[in-house]
Amino acid sequence: LKVFDSAEEAAAAHRAGLLRLFMLQFRDQVKYFDKNIPGLSQMAMQYMALGSNDDLKRQIVDLTFARACLGEPLPATPEAFTARCAEARARLGLVMQEVCRLVGTVLDEWQAVSKKLPAFKAHAAAMADIEAQLKRLLGKHFVVATPFERLQHYPRYLKAVAVRLDKLKANPARDAQLMAEYGPLWSNYERRALQLAKMGASDPQIEQFRWLLEELRVSLYAQELRTPVPVSVKRLQKQ
Repeated sequence: LKVFDSAEEAAAAHRAGLLRLFMLQFRDQVKYFDKNIPGLSQMAMQYMALGSNDDLKRQIVDLTFARACLGEPLPATPEAFTARCAEARARLGLVMQEVCRLVGTVLDEWQAVSKKLPAFKAHAAAMADIEAQLKRLLGKHFVVATPFERLQHYPRYLKAVAVRLDKLKANPARDAQLMAEYGPLWSNYERRALQLAKMGASDPQIEQFRWLLEELRVSLYAQELRTPVPVSVKRLQKQ
């Protein structure tokens, strides 16, 4: 037992501890997955700019077990833990395939965008904005650090960047105008997020707003890709 400063911290540590218990319980499956991740060599090559083969492998295995074992409500008794193990055992292989499919698609889209970028060196402001966005989305630990429901939208976010680049060629002035509309909203979010981080606090609303800003980018630069919720500069200013 350990005391934490906040309920959020405690919940995160508890989930990590539970994940460890499940993985100890499934030792043989962990060993098997370590050697049999579908498409790992291709993904590891694309991921190379972010980290090593082992970094990627560890995250894929961790995410697979988290998806299979850590559904709400979390098990709170030995009996519930045993029951969850039985449920998870049947699903692990399918979950692993689902995770690999998604991570593979994200890395494919990221590589496609990265290949396009060098041709746009003349558009310095847009390039800086896009590179900062990609850096935020795809850090070394993006597979486990991104909430899974958001990770599922990554292929669309990255496609939107590619669409933006195509449109940038035709109309750089429009891109600059959209950037000017988006910029203040991002600055406001960043300032608030920084304040919270300094206080060691977290706010689900701020976190949600951060992802709405990602949707806003899709809406502004690649409207044809659609957003799951209605977003606009006005709506987000109000919020």
